[in-house]
Amino acid sequence: MKPRIVNINTLKNKKYDELDMGEYYNELLGMIESKTAIFCYGTSGSGKSVFIIKLANFFADRFNAKSLYCSYEEAFKKSMRDRSNNFNIEAKKLYVGVNIDFETLLEKIKRNYYRMIIIDSVQYMRFTYEQLQQLNAMFSKRKLIIVLASFGTAYKKPACSNDIMHACDVKIFFDAGVATVDSRYLSATKKVRLFTPETKVAKTGSLF
Repeated sequence: MKPRIVNINTLKNKKYDELDMGEYYNELLGMIESKTAIFCYGTSGSGKSVFIIKLANFFADRFNAKSLYCSYEEAFKKSMRDRSNNFNIEAKKLYVGVNIDFETLLEKIKRNYYRMIIIDSVQYMRFTYEQLQQLNAMFSKRKLIIVLASFGTAYKKPACSNDIMHACDVKIFFDAGVATVDSRYLSATKKVRLFTPETKVAKTGSLF
């Protein structure tokens, strides 16, 4: 971004393009902007992958917007298919890509005008803070939601560069069905139980 200086009243009166994500997501994440980065981290089975695919499905359906789920860890494995079936993932503009390298991803976003991209996971893609900066710079005028999935065994301890997490507007730590949300769009950290681990597959009618 170019250096700028503005009067404080200009800042106070600035208008932002906010996304109305519906009651559930607005309460969970805050009223996010149309250009937002969301960082989801936790252990395997913690609920982050289900949350992310349902978020992508909801976004693509609600805004009729192309969304791309980039899978590096699971690819087209049976677990991906089962998750899509179990949780009714069926938005017509939601796409799944496998093992897309960063330069190809940039080209796909540019050509197809995706409004949301998901990288699952940053470890398997070897995604870097510098690449996040490049994404933001290249699509600075695009209404683009970036969702990053990462391993992490403890709150505020992702298994990747802390720079990536800190650069994101929303950080969500998943642990045994509980989401701890730190969002620039909320006034305080929020903890929400998303599911009870032993019954999460059965609850297909709710968020989880």
